Amino acid sequence: MKHITRSSRGRIAGAAAIGAVALAAAVVTSVQPAGAVPAAQAGCQAGSFGVTPALGWLALTPPRTVTVTSSQFIKAEVTADVGVDAGAELRLGWAVNGSAPFEGTFGPANFANHQEFFEARSTFALISVGAGTTTVQPFVRLSGASTKRATVLHRCSSAEGNTS
Repeated sequence: MKHITRSSRGRIAGAAAIGAVALAAAVVTSVQPAGAVPAAQAGCQAGSFGVTPALGWLALTPPRTVTVTSSQFIKAEVTADVGVDAGAELRLGWAVNGSAPFEGTFGPANFANHQEFFEARSTFALISVGAGTTTVQPFVRLSGASTKRATVLHRCSSAEGNTS
């Protein structure tokens, strides 16, 4: 009969630990990320655009569509990198099912003020909807003198319902 020495116990324990780490790594690398929000409900755009007071309301992102089975509040979120001239502010409104944008009805209306540098801005709206499919779209407009300007860079939006 062979005796297990202290050094062989260490090698056995080390080999077992390496095997456990390899198994854990295999499990972790084979797991796919969760698709929490369907493509029709979320997306991002990388291009930039300028906003002046004369342009009025401009679509911040494409519309997002969400379908719910009962009357409820849906949560619509938006985020963007924005730069605004001094003395102006970028206002946010939400269009529901192709309507004109509603400013300050579903959530904050002041999306961005002047800062020294471009900053990421984020907010959300709670929109009461009935059962069925609803389309929401964020819009922005610049409030300020006619010579003022804002620039919108990378931006994303999403709409979610029935999350719990």
